[in-house]
Amino acid sequence: MSREAADAIAALRVNAALYTSIAGGDLAAMDDLWARDEPVLCIHPGGPPLQGRVAVMASWNEIFERGGPPITYSQDSVSLVRGIAFVNCLEHIGDTTLSASNVFVWESSAWRLVQHTAGVVGEMQARIETPSGPLH
Repeated sequence: MSREAADAIAALRVNAALYTSIAGGDLAAMDDLWARDEPVLCIHPGGPPLQGRVAVMASWNEIFERGGPPITYSQDSVSLVRGIAFVNCLEHIGDTTLSASNVFVWESSAWRLVQHTAGVVGEMQARIETPSGPLH
């Protein structure tokens, strides 16, 4: 197996661990996934950008205090670019589907999360699937 293939598989495994930690409301596991030496960013659906580890972890703590959401994911794909792993997937929470992008860097001998962004798939997706004019 090539180094690139091994890195891609490892990034997808860490992405899976992200969703396991969310579903289980496991703050310690979530904390372990995020980078410590690099700047981090998290945008929860409908929320503002949260920058810095303290703000990001506080947001996950707040979410987990309400109980981890019943989340699953599908259609994960990874792209490796100069030591960065970009993992895109769909998140499923009940009847809601979100598009997510998770960015990982190699830190302390493991892939660590530096960015998580998720947004609801909705009106724009419907317009793309059935275009009725120019997209704005």
